[in-house]
Amino acid sequence: MKKFTVKPRYTSKNLITIGVPEGKEKSWIHLGRLAELGVPTMVHFDVTHPHVVAIFGKRGSGKSFTMGSMLEGLCTKQKETCISQIPRTQAVLLLDTLGIFQWTDIGLQDAHASDILKQQQATWRTWDLKPEELDVQVWIPRGTRTEATPASHREFAIRTSDFTADDWGYLLDLNIYQDRMGQLLNDAFIKVTLEGWSGMHGKQPPNPAYAIDDLIQCIKQDAELNESYQSETRRAVIQQLTTYYRNPLFDNEGTPLSEMLIPGRMNVLVMSRMSGALRLVILSALIRRLMDERMVASEMEKHLLIRDDLNLDERTRIQSRLNASVPHTWIALDEAQNILPPDKKTTAGEMLIRYVREGRNYGLSFMVATQQPTALDGRLLAQVDTLIAHKLTVMGDIDYVRRNLKSNLPQEISYANRILEFEEMIRSLDVGQAIVSNTEADRALILDIRPRISVHGGF
Repeated sequence: MKKFTVKPRYTSKNLITIGVPEGKEKSWIHLGRLAELGVPTMVHFDVTHPHVVAIFGKRGSGKSFTMGSMLEGLCTKQKETCISQIPRTQAVLLLDTLGIFQWTDIGLQDAHASDILKQQQATWRTWDLKPEELDVQVWIPRGTRTEATPASHREFAIRTSDFTADDWGYLLDLNIYQDRMGQLLNDAFIKVTLEGWSGMHGKQPPNPAYAIDDLIQCIKQDAELNESYQSETRRAVIQQLTTYYRNPLFDNEGTPLSEMLIPGRMNVLVMSRMSGALRLVILSALIRRLMDERMVASEMEKHLLIRDDLNLDERTRIQSRLNASVPHTWIALDEAQNILPPDKKTTAGEMLIRYVREGRNYGLSFMVATQQPTALDGRLLAQVDTLIAHKLTVMGDIDYVRRNLKSNLPQEISYANRILEFEEMIRSLDVGQAIVSNTEADRALILDIRPRISVHGGF
């Protein structure tokens, strides 16, 4: 790996913690070490407080590897390890859209015979690393299990009632305000969830916890809808809804978030087996439910911290409810340009923007990675406090990173006795190297990212 000459140089510190004012770190993950000449310096990243982290880099530069390396530190089974010091109070939901993180539950060991795994483990030689037990659960969509699926992988289902009318419109490719089919879908949704509807068995009360069949039966039977919409329109919408009614992924109960988001555990949600539209609406529904539940939990946390007049029974009752609620959570998303493009609004993209804008108030963090920074919604970048940029070669992406750095660049960066401009420096980074900037840091740092201790699937 390259060593850069950087001015001003860190001369007195052998440990830097970024992401928090100096001296206030309580829990951290091992991010890497300075790729700068001078005193050997380890770099930690604060995880005491909520963050929004963006990781950029061209294909093969190490961006997905960096995401995996950081998330490993959040799910060690021991509170103090060679890669982290954490209280195991936070959960991780990793949205694996490419299927490259589903091997994270396999730790690297000396016994591995595979050349690829031996090569991954060889990177430990110059680092003070050893195997650590991780708490990882891989989830696959219900109905997608094959003979090759490991028995340890669990199936998840989505609760139908977490879908809004907009979600159904996006999934069925219908405009619920302009298309006749979309208008019918919206009208049926309102009747089923808010107003009630008339069926062959009399008046049906509104049911916010609706099932897909409720929408289908409402369209079939409701007198007002039958009068307002042609039979061909009703038949077409019913046909589309029936497709998802038969999909085992949809369930009246769904997989509870409290079952997935266990403190100290990384949950890898394999979404590569879903269509693009289905992936987006499920993501939207999950994030919406997570934020709703965390808002309630956050209120309880504040009550316990602020209210001095609560008696022991009241505190015990609130703490018991809090223990059963969704914990502080990190959501991580790779190849985010497919979810958060700058020129197209999607139901999942809008929920994610709300998540990064409001989530830190409720103890929610976000980590995003992409090989195309310019193909990412600019509203996200406005909320980022930590930017990690690996090697980039496209000038537009390089300029974008330079404009969005969260701390000042060093006064001077040189390599092989030649002063480098920012463009030259970021083009010259080796695989696994990155420039890291944070709103709390004095200046940006050039790092060698820590090797992973679990299997990285992006071979």
